[in-house]
Formats: sequence, structure tokens, C-alpha cells
Amino acid sequence: MDLYKNILYITFCIAIFWIQIGGAQHEDIPYENVEKICEKCVCIDKPADPKTNQVAHHLLSCTVKGFKHILARWPEEFNAHQKDNVIVASFSGNTIELLQQLPTTNATLSFACRHCSIKYLQSPTFMDVPNIISLDLAYNAITTEELIPDVFRGPYHISSYEPIALAELDLSHNHLQSLDRLLFQHTPNLTKLNLAHNNLQILDYPTTAALSSVTLLKNLDLSYTGLKTIPSVIFEKLTSLEILNLAGNEFIALPENFQLIGQSLKSLNLAGNRFTAFEETSFLGLKVLTHLNISGMPTLKVVKYNTFTRLEHLTHLDSSHNTRLDTFDFDSLMHCVNLTYLDISHCHLTSLTLNMDLSPILNNTNITAPSPWPRLKTFLIAGNPWTCDCNLLQVLEYAGSHHRLEGDQSRCDMPFILAGVKLSNLTASQVCSMRIPAKYQIVDENAPPRFRRKRYIILTVITASVVVVMGLIIGLIVVCIRRRLKRDDYGVEPIRYTSVRSSNLSAFSHGQANGNGTNGSAGTRTSGV
Repeated sequence: MDLYKNILYITFCIAIFWIQIGGAQHEDIPYENVEKICEKCVCIDKPADPKTNQVAHHLLSCTVKGFKHILARWPEEFNAHQKDNVIVASFSGNTIELLQQLPTTNATLSFACRHCSIKYLQSPTFMDVPNIISLDLAYNAITTEELIPDVFRGPYHISSYEPIALAELDLSHNHLQSLDRLLFQHTPNLTKLNLAHNNLQILDYPTTAALSSVTLLKNLDLSYTGLKTIPSVIFEKLTSLEILNLAGNEFIALPENFQLIGQSLKSLNLAGNRFTAFEETSFLGLKVLTHLNISGMPTLKVVKYNTFTRLEHLTHLDSSHNTRLDTFDFDSLMHCVNLTYLDISHCHLTSLTLNMDLSPILNNTNITAPSPWPRLKTFLIAGNPWTCDCNLLQVLEYAGSHHRLEGDQSRCDMPFILAGVKLSNLTASQVCSMRIPAKYQIVDENAPPRFRRKRYIILTVITASVVVVMGLIIGLIVVCIRRRLKRDDYGVEPIRYTSVRSSNLSAFSHGQANGNGTNGSAGTRTSGV
């Protein structure tokens, strides 16, 4: 018995020693002066109201005050020991490299320290605030090595640490590359987790284990984390997930077993990923999906037929700013009768088609066709090169969305005679009865000038070749004719020209010669007489 007492005594002394050391270390860390804190910061108190069961609310806003530390205790007027009170505290915009242990309170706490340059976390940071429900540490420099499970452990009770009540945690825009596999063992009530803009790239085994352990999670943000896929084990565990944000990643297809969360998932954001097409099996199993974002995809070209057939509960669809999207499944979207928001603006769509003849419905004035989207409030189609033909206007009027167009921005691109005309100023009957003159031909403004087009270059080469060949043939014919004429002596001998003087001298010389001969003869005849 004495031995047992001695062991208990020694254990008690050791515990007291560590508590004293811990207290000394705690006291050595400086804190901001809490005196007259409500003169430096904004303090707002809203007392409790028993008539409406409204609990007391206290707001402490110490944003951008040049603080280096947090407070050692809460202002006295906050009644921090009252469990029914609510405290909302913010130290955002200060330079607090070390986030110290938060001051003690039993109240329900929401704490924010965004843009604080936090690098280090004093463990256990939240031991004295077991009822903290919201923690915002976004836009800091927290690393994987610093974010350990002990940061979130609560007060020690009997043989283990009690969990804290944390429900919402924002760790976005930090320096996390992985998560400790036991990171959330002290936060079993976590329902909202934001890890956006951390360089995760892949969900390794510890990270996968950590995420899979938060079985009550309803809202998960993994946007802009460099992911290409997600292990299927996560979907097996997160059966309560309602909101999933995967925007800005490198997905080219949805992960395997994605349909495992189809019974709970209501909102899916895939904006800015690398999908090239969506088809009938893309969203298979997402039975309760209401919000879908497939916008901002530079590689998306086609949304195939029957893509939206099984999304019967869809209310919001954003497919805007897909600059290469030229085919959109407008037909199966008609099955989404609860649609209230549709955005297909700033794509490369020229027309919308339905697999049905709309002429009898729209031309019969005695029958009012029911709108496929009776709850539609917003319909955005601006920024597309629309061909305003009979089919397009009929589809818009049947959809009941023609009067909801943003008329100042939605304009025709073709045909040429209607280019620039507001879509809201046109009707199906007007366009269907129009005859476009033959001289109004569609001109592609992006086409190169004619002299640079292939057909014109070929025609130019052929024409030049014909001219050269004809010239050679004509020249050859001329040469042959001249040679033939010369050979047959049909030519004219050349005329020799002499001067007048040389002609007179020649005649004179001939005459003298003739005179001498005459005289000789005469002399002979004389001498003969």
C-alpha cells in the first residue's frame, strides 16, 4: 500500500512540475494588452433577450491594428465564462507569425485570423476554447509540418483529450502539400473544410486517410490544388457530402466511383478543368444534384446528347466562357423542369436545336404551349456568334426565355443582313418569313484575303503558266514562218545606194572611153583617104 501511495505521490509531483513549466512557458509568451482594448478595436455587445430566447452576442474586431500577438484574455464585458454566449473575434490583417493559445472561454466562438502571415501554431492552440465552431486561417503561411493533430486537441479529461466543437475550418491559401492522417481526430463534428489554393497535386495516403476520417463532412473545397483525380475510398466514406468544389484543377474525367456520393451531392463545381466533352454517363448517379458549374474550360468542345437527362432536380447550370464549345445539348435540358438559372454565354455556339417540330406549336395561336422551364428567372446567352435563323428563334420562344434575354448584349452574328441586331427585337414568325437576298452572302471576317487563299493562288499559277506557254507557242510559229519564207526565195534582195557624185564620175569615165575610140576610127579613115 505504501508503495502504491508513493507512486501516486511521485506521479502527482511530476504532473505539477509539468503544469508549472507549461504555465511558465505560457506566461513568457507576450500578448497584446487587453486594457482599453475596446478603444483600439471594435467591440459590439448584444445582450440576451429571454423573450425571444436570443443569447448574448459579442463582436471583437481587431483587424489591421498592427498587432503582433493576440489577447491574453477576452474583455470583461464579454462574460466569456457564460456558455450560452456567442463571441465573434477577428484579428485579420495583422502580422502574427505565431498563433498562440487562444484565451479561455466557454462561449460559442468564431475566430478569424486571415492575412496574418502565420507560420507557427502553438499546440494545443484551441484547448481552452472547446466550443469553437468556426476557424478561419486562410491566406497565411502554414505548412504541413506545423499543422499537427495536437493543434486541435481539447482539454484533458480522465484518460483522454476531449474533442472540440469545430464545425467549419478554412485553411485555404496556405503552404500545405499534405495532411497528417490523424489531423482531424479531435474534430469529429467538422462539416465544412476549405483547402483551396494549396499545392496538394495528389491526395497521398495520409491526406486520403485524413479526409476519409471526417465522415460528417458536408462541404469540401479542393479547388486550385493541382489535382487530377481523387481516390475512390474518399467517396466511400464521405456519404454525407453535399457541396464539392473541384474548380481550377486538371481533371479530364470524373473520378471513379463518383456516383457513391450521388445520394447526397447537391452542388458540383468543375469550372476551369480539362474536360473535352460531357456525355450521358458523365453525371450518372447524381440523383439530387441541383447546382452544376462546367464553365471556363478552354478544351471543352461538345456537350453531347442526353447529358442532362438524369439531372431532374437541376436548378442552376453554368456553362459559360467555354470558348471552344460549339455543340450544346439543349434538348435533354428540357427534362430539368426546375431550372431557374442557365448561363451559356461567351461560348462558340451558333444555334440551339430541339428534336421536335416546333412550327405547329408556335403557329397555333389557339394553343398556349406550356413552358418547359416555368421557374426560369435568368437566361444568359451573350457573347456567342449566333446565326439568327428560324430554328434558333423558335427554340428560344418555345423555351419561354426570349423575353429574359439581356437584349443589349445578345445580338446576331449571321446572316449578314441581321448582323448586330438584338435578339430581343426579333420574333420567330418574323425571321421564318424572311428571304435573304442572294447578294447578301455570308462573309467570314476571319478568313485570309483572297490573294492569300489557296484556290486563288492555284488559279494565279495556272493563268501565268497558260500565258507563258501561249507566248512560247506564238514565238515558235513566227520563227518557223520566217525560215520557210527565206528558204523558198520569196525574199527581196537588198538595195544598194550610191551618191550622186560617184554616179557622175562613172558616167564621165564611160563617155571618155567611148570618144577616144571614135577618134581613132576617124583618123584611120582619114589616113586611108
